[in-house]
Amino acid sequence: MFAVSQIIGIGARLVCNKAAAVLIGPAGIGIIGLIDNILRLVRGVTNFGIASSSVREVALLDQQEDESSAASARLIKIVYIWGLFTGMLGLFVLLLFSKQISNVVFKTDSKYLWIMGLSLYFVFNTISSIRMAVLQAKKKVSLIVLYNILSSLISSVIAVLVYYFYGIDGIIPVIVLTAMANFLLSLYFTKTIAVSKVKIAVSQIFKEGLPMAKLGLLLSVSAVFGQVCFYIIRWFLIKYHSYEILGVYQVGNTFLVSYIGLVFAAMANDFYPRLCNYEDNEQQFNNLVNDQTEFALLVVVPAVLVLYVIAPYLVPILYSKAFLDVLLILKIGLIGVVLKAVVWPIGFIALIKGNKKLYLKQNLIGDSVNVISALVGFYYFGLLGLGIAMVVMFVISGIYTYVTVMKHYQFKYRKDTLYIMLTAILVCALVVLVFLVYDFKGFNIVLFIMAVFSMLYSFVKLRNRLLK
Repeated sequence: MFAVSQIIGIGARLVCNKAAAVLIGPAGIGIIGLIDNILRLVRGVTNFGIASSSVREVALLDQQEDESSAASARLIKIVYIWGLFTGMLGLFVLLLFSKQISNVVFKTDSKYLWIMGLSLYFVFNTISSIRMAVLQAKKKVSLIVLYNILSSLISSVIAVLVYYFYGIDGIIPVIVLTAMANFLLSLYFTKTIAVSKVKIAVSQIFKEGLPMAKLGLLLSVSAVFGQVCFYIIRWFLIKYHSYEILGVYQVGNTFLVSYIGLVFAAMANDFYPRLCNYEDNEQQFNNLVNDQTEFALLVVVPAVLVLYVIAPYLVPILYSKAFLDVLLILKIGLIGVVLKAVVWPIGFIALIKGNKKLYLKQNLIGDSVNVISALVGFYYFGLLGLGIAMVVMFVISGIYTYVTVMKHYQFKYRKDTLYIMLTAILVCALVVLVFLVYDFKGFNIVLFIMAVFSMLYSFVKLRNRLLK
């Protein structure tokens, strides 16, 4: 079900990105990336990570009691109120720094009224994120799927229409209108969730929500640090090159995070809350992490290889020939997605176990390595270096994460999981060898054969798992 919703989401995103590429060009897409970076930064500072931490708390409470119990309804009311508060805090921060943000994005403070209008994004986005987090914690799969599908379709229609009539001036209206649409959808899809009607004192709301805020605060620190690192990379690209190069980098991120990354987003909707339920059962906990690692690799590796084969043709179709330089990022960067499939499942372990400091360290190390390797890589190798940076980040952060979870929680990979991981690593090594011999242009018969082999291999492995 998640796969279907993500496929529809990708289709809608493709239409939206094509419209943006044609109507606002590389510079416009670069501006979108910069605004998105700033919004994520402010959101990380002001939302206390309530959406992420509430998934764990609601899921654990529902495991102990009936999901419609008074305790669950009370917790959800507290979560909703905290969400409203943090949304208003984000709005206030953006209003306060509207002129400074206008200077950063548009090189003039004359657009500060646009930035002030953008502040509404925080109220809409925070409330919708909190409500969807509750659906995730309660494993309301069908509702999440419907929300994702409608959100993707509506967002694309808004973007295409606004960019068509207003061009670059439509960037901020698109962000606000999309957030408002998601807000309205979230209200509709969570209307059946039981919420306590009992009045709760402000002091109790603060006291009972504080544990989530403490956990979420560390998640926020991690998110803020990550966005600061991304901002440094974007600033470096603008400072020493141009908005056009920033636009190419943004498209590279779209391929690596928004397209292939949707696989991880779909998995997280089910994996995270289920893993919470197995927190005290070591065997089932480890088995689920192993299962998720295998599944992620068996899905991601074929997807990455197919993208390698079609990327030279896909980029001009989805965007325009002005974005063909993105192939330099994807050349090595796509291998980083395969490594992410290994690192991503074990990254949840410290969070589920409540080891906030360890989880924070994992993320800080990954983001630090990313920004340093990206700046060094771009300086010496240009856009190719940005792809190399992604591989370096996941290799270093992956080794650190595995060593720490093995030491603290005795986590181990199964033999069959290790076998699939070894196969994926060998495929990545072969891809690198192919690029040492051939250029990443036109049809590549070697990559095509590897993609077909990978799809057949994944099909057989997944079928065997289902038949067990």
